[in-house]
Amino acid sequence: MIERVAEVQEAVGSSASANRNPWGPLREKRREMRRFADRWAQLPVETRATCPRCGEVRPARFERRGEQVVLTIDCPACDVPPIVHHDAIWTPLAPDWPGSAAETFHGSRIHPVIRRLPCTVETLCPECGAIVVGRYFVRDGAVFMEKTCPEHGYARDRISPSVALFTKAAWWNFEEHPGQKYPQVKGAKHCPSDCGLCNQHLSAPVLAQIDLTNRCNMRCPICFANANASGYVYEPDYDEIVREMRVLRDMRPTVTTAIQFTGGEPTIHPDFLKIVAKAKEMGFSHIQIATNGIRMADPEFARQAAQAGLHTLYLQFDGVGDDAYQATRNYPGIWEKKLAALESCRANDMKVCLVPTIVRGVNDEQIPKIFQFAIDNIDVVSGISWQPVSFSGRINWEEREKKRFTLGDLALALGKIEGLDAMRDMYPIGLTVPISNLLEAMTGDPKIRASAHPICAFGTYILVSPEGKPYPFPKVVNVEGMFWEMNRHAERIRKKGKVTLLDKLRLFRMFKKVWKKDGAPPDLSVRKFIRSIMGMVDKKVGRGRAGQKTYRSLLCAGMHFQDRYNFDVERVKRCVILYSTPAGVFPFCTHNCGPEYRYLSQAGFVRELKDEEYAPTIPQEAKS
Repeated sequence: MIERVAEVQEAVGSSASANRNPWGPLREKRREMRRFADRWAQLPVETRATCPRCGEVRPARFERRGEQVVLTIDCPACDVPPIVHHDAIWTPLAPDWPGSAAETFHGSRIHPVIRRLPCTVETLCPECGAIVVGRYFVRDGAVFMEKTCPEHGYARDRISPSVALFTKAAWWNFEEHPGQKYPQVKGAKHCPSDCGLCNQHLSAPVLAQIDLTNRCNMRCPICFANANASGYVYEPDYDEIVREMRVLRDMRPTVTTAIQFTGGEPTIHPDFLKIVAKAKEMGFSHIQIATNGIRMADPEFARQAAQAGLHTLYLQFDGVGDDAYQATRNYPGIWEKKLAALESCRANDMKVCLVPTIVRGVNDEQIPKIFQFAIDNIDVVSGISWQPVSFSGRINWEEREKKRFTLGDLALALGKIEGLDAMRDMYPIGLTVPISNLLEAMTGDPKIRASAHPICAFGTYILVSPEGKPYPFPKVVNVEGMFWEMNRHAERIRKKGKVTLLDKLRLFRMFKKVWKKDGAPPDLSVRKFIRSIMGMVDKKVGRGRAGQKTYRSLLCAGMHFQDRYNFDVERVKRCVILYSTPAGVFPFCTHNCGPEYRYLSQAGFVRELKDEEYAPTIPQEAKS
């Protein structure tokens, strides 16, 4: 990592003006990433693949047979017929959802989500990061990705332990959207090598992010973004951060309304409170921070942050109790800090989203404990954002398989909790897009849409009774029917250009139609359920004292950020978590992982880390 940063600094030069121009190194990186593009531009394409009969990896090739793309595997031990693959790389498929855009605003063809397996995929070489082609396939009931780099050879990764959960997710996204009206990179042909944000990107940000600093007051062994690990400091000044926020507010057709300040630890930026206040002034309606909670444990600092405009803590939360943090954080006493941060939010009417990084064999046994902790603190905890670990750098197959934890693993683990069922309750977050479509049709104002790729984020909403009992939404309502009908109502209202009393009556009747009386608690009516849904979008409903007599809602969802082993270009094109940086806007999985544009986009504001700026291995208060 240090060598990578040193190369960037040398490439952009040492003068102030040159050091703020990362475009030269970015162009070189992009050329390197697409250096094999001509090899897979047309069929046939040579590769290696797993023989479905003996399980050995053999030479293979993608080729066309009539209208179909097939994979021919040359296995000397088995007579394997050509395997038909669903494809949108070499086959110009149209989106299969009525009303979907077929092209972006700037004419780039939209590759629709492939809903069946096996299928082709554009991905990255884990070793060099070059764009290569591969495939998703099924073996022993699990879903895998495999690909072959012309220089570095074959790689495979497990994507999901359950083909049933994987394919269920693939079927639940709605209309494709035409992307950004004013992309920063025009004429892009290859993703993700032309990133920054380009004309091929399809989604608007549900949550935008800005790194305030990479300095931190902890030294977590698993962190990829801190100065203690890299040996350099990235900390843009106030004016640069305001410029990056303005870029987000200028995005169209949908204005960015939600922002998260990240790090490092964002609260240690010298202008943190001033930045939060400026975000509020600029019109961001939701402001949150990704934090370890140490500074927010200080009641006075938390009060000042809330007063400045902070709404939510995206709180690092790997388990319940000090023992859960030994392997992932190595910071004695951090559990008490997190409890204190929670109390600070409770006292200042802020919300908390718990953020556990889950590593198989390290803290996956904490999943039911974290879930129960959220239920017990539902007056202040609005969600759990589970984050299966993403690998940075080299790791062999055996070690990766030992630690790999996927969204399918998460769903199965949650399904073991009393009252939850993996197949019934878990859906991709794109299922909720009709809510945005309906609100936009009713108000005439563009709304953010959770239009992520269906295998990016997987979860459910939980209704929590005043007595603390969880009821997953799919147990209470037919969510598939509800969102399907909601989308139809949205389209009807949009075509008319206005919402009438009849439309409102139809919506209420729709809620009654999808109501599951046998699954809902006896004291929960349709009207109360609608009020609970309002609590999902209005912090004054269902939170704090205002929500003591209603069923509160808890988002329980995982978002699996990609690495080079499981990278899927179509997922990145639909990314809804976007970073604004000095060098442009980047999807999360091109900024932090995959291509890792972070090191180049931040190079203009890098300086050497001073000895006194290193966070101590063990905090002073823990030594006494």
